[in-house]
Amino acid sequence: MTYNDFNVAGLKLAQIDANYHLRNIARLVLVAVITAASSRGAALTNGQKHILFLLTKEHLSEIDRTTLNSAISSIKNFGDKAKEAWNMLTGPIGVVINAVLAKVGVGAAEIRRFEGEGGTVGSYLDQLKALYSISSSIGYQSIYVLIDKVDETAITGKASKSYEFIASIVSDLQLLELPGFAFKFFLWDLLLDDYRKLARPDRVKYYQLKWSDAQLTAMLSERLKAFSSDAITSFDEIIEDSGKTSDPDQVVSMFAQGSPRKMIRICKEILDQQSELSSAVSQISHEAFVGGIDSIAASLSTEEFDPQQLRDMKRNRRVDFTIRHVYLNVFKFTQQAGMNKVKSWEDSGAVEFLGTIKDTQGAKASNHYGISNYLLAKHVCADLPVFDFIERKIRRCPKCEVVVMRDWDLLNEHLCQSCQADVLA
Repeated sequence: MTYNDFNVAGLKLAQIDANYHLRNIARLVLVAVITAASSRGAALTNGQKHILFLLTKEHLSEIDRTTLNSAISSIKNFGDKAKEAWNMLTGPIGVVINAVLAKVGVGAAEIRRFEGEGGTVGSYLDQLKALYSISSSIGYQSIYVLIDKVDETAITGKASKSYEFIASIVSDLQLLELPGFAFKFFLWDLLLDDYRKLARPDRVKYYQLKWSDAQLTAMLSERLKAFSSDAITSFDEIIEDSGKTSDPDQVVSMFAQGSPRKMIRICKEILDQQSELSSAVSQISHEAFVGGIDSIAASLSTEEFDPQQLRDMKRNRRVDFTIRHVYLNVFKFTQQAGMNKVKSWEDSGAVEFLGTIKDTQGAKASNHYGISNYLLAKHVCADLPVFDFIERKIRRCPKCEVVVMRDWDLLNEHLCQSCQADVLA
């Protein structure tokens, strides 16, 4: 099942604790176990029925239809028929609970008996253990929970806040090592430093997912082949006057910056631009390609970053800079204010620390930062057409071949952020 729908309306970050997450996960597992038991026609023991009665009363007696539908859709290995059975449950809450329990063989007489007997459900960990025991008895070896979209809520826009939101369970070894369960977190890479400090990477493995430009270019080729019956193998083949558009496949892959999803969105925007210019053509124009990159740079920057940060970074108008430049030359305020502003950019993932550098001959070294998102950098330099932007701001490290994005038109020598080799304009 997927746990990625977080109801945080009216909540503050400090109120999101382990119990918040465990209650949500327990509810998802309960819905899954009920669905599994009813679809398989499982014969449950009296003790298992009593547990499901107590858990249903605990988690579903006040649930609204939207939350229930979200829980049902989060379960990934049941067909539509099993899920549609839930849609038949209508009416007052009491009627719905009885109908839910009837699906797993708990009749009205047993409900009355369980009401009289009472009982408690225990801690959320106890509840998960009990639910696993039932799922195991009806043929399931494990319960797999995928946690995703942590950074997409109204209260987790920054990396530090995203980690605070999930820290209580991503660092809980008692939960993560619960027998019969597997937990997989898809997390923003900017959370990694906090995770290393506070969690237990020695006990719980983590992996960094990265696509190289070559892998993205290969994927783009396969997508083009699949949608053209193998007639087209590269973007270059469908770009009008491609010599003017300087290896469009590599340009798209570079701006995708390791994200297959982002690459598909870039291509779609280029096609949309061509449709607006003229759809009665067999090739994509140079203008549509350039316009598509500009449009997706603006769209994704607006989606991913705070409007005030975007205005400030466009005012700064550098792809690499020092704190000294920010407070002295751009905003003309105190050094501390400059440090705070750049820290907020760094925390949002907009920029990364590169080391120290001297702004001018004889000046003291100042912390050096660079925009970490290529499409954001293009949006910051919106007045530069995409190929002028590449010519002025992009180089490849001769040693490790990673992209080194700097204001090469202002300074012609920098260190590669990956291998520290000298890179010349």
